[in-house]
Amino acid sequence: MTYLLQIASKYLFAIRHRSIVNIITLISIISVLFGTMAMVVVLSVFNGFDDIIKKLYQTVDSDFKIELKEGRFFTPDSIFFKQLNSIDGIESFSEIIEYKMLAYHLEHTPIIVDVKGVGGNYLAVNNIADSIWKGDFFYKKNNHVIVGSGVSHALSLKLLDYESPLKLSFFQDTLNLFGLETINQVTHSVYVSGVFQTHTELDQSHLLLSIEDLRSMLQLAEKCSSVEIKIDSSSNAKNIEDALNLYFSDKFIVKNRLLQRPFIYKMVKTEKLAVYVIFSFILIISMLSLMASLVVLLMEKQKDIFILNALGLIQKKVKAVFFFIGLLVTSIGIFGGVILGGMLCFLQDKFKIIKLGSDYSFLDAYPVKVNSIDIVMIVVIVAFLGALASFLVSRYNRFYQY
Repeated sequence: MTYLLQIASKYLFAIRHRSIVNIITLISIISVLFGTMAMVVVLSVFNGFDDIIKKLYQTVDSDFKIELKEGRFFTPDSIFFKQLNSIDGIESFSEIIEYKMLAYHLEHTPIIVDVKGVGGNYLAVNNIADSIWKGDFFYKKNNHVIVGSGVSHALSLKLLDYESPLKLSFFQDTLNLFGLETINQVTHSVYVSGVFQTHTELDQSHLLLSIEDLRSMLQLAEKCSSVEIKIDSSSNAKNIEDALNLYFSDKFIVKNRLLQRPFIYKMVKTEKLAVYVIFSFILIISMLSLMASLVVLLMEKQKDIFILNALGLIQKKVKAVFFFIGLLVTSIGIFGGVILGGMLCFLQDKFKIIKLGSDYSFLDAYPVKVNSIDIVMIVVIVAFLGALASFLVSRYNRFYQY
């Protein structure tokens, strides 16, 4: 097998003069190289954006969230909290109420907002405090809220504007003097103490206030719509998730970060899969040049094939020589593509060469993150396509008519 590889490498590297087969072979190597390089770069950019998205939502999402399977609100009892406290690795948790309301301020067009009432431990559950853009957190102040930057801009809100407070309006079922249920519009005034900016869709629709204030508005007493949980960074998240499901899966749904934002994470994975498929088709086209170079080489080396056969080399081994030539072309392209793609990613990560534009204040250049699993997948895909193309051409019996 070694001598067959030596013959193949001689045909590929021992170029004494320029010929059409040399040019086509060089084009084949360049095609595989640039196809591999493009896959490395594009997938690394997708990994970079995926990493950015995860970091953005780590600010606003908790590690786990417990919600009812059926119904909207529930009252967590002492047993509920005892079970939570008994799970090793849970660092903190906070009761949450979420409710849609109509927000309006002065003459500005009202908008629908997602009002989120949070417990006193909320700052220990997620990192929203790191995203406060203006003002301060509200929790110790009654009827004070923090709003997303998009909400603040849409309603032209000012901090601690006690003369023109933000109005929150919603419909509530009440009983009249005759015991009949009626629907009334209820309006409450709140004061903006801070503005947060997470660079997610929450900026355009969310408003946070104390859970006690929201319970008072909605007349829900001790009820909540969910419980958000933070775990210790050194703990095993899967074990904690299994423990939560063991205790609460009968009536509740336990959501990890992926389940809290399924569309976002699935979209990133789907786009990445699309990149694999698209570039695989591009590589298939580039393999046509490899097939062409092998065909021309086989036609040019007919005398050599006859001599090899006369020296006792059986047809199967002669075919293996030209198969190895295709593998060598593919290997050189893969190696060069991975090295060049890795260098481009390093330069982009280090020097921020390609900019995103001024619309992204938190991200000035395309992010890149080289993933070893992606490199392995790229090598496997390109090697498989190169081996398949080489096999199809080298096994064609018409080239071995002695």
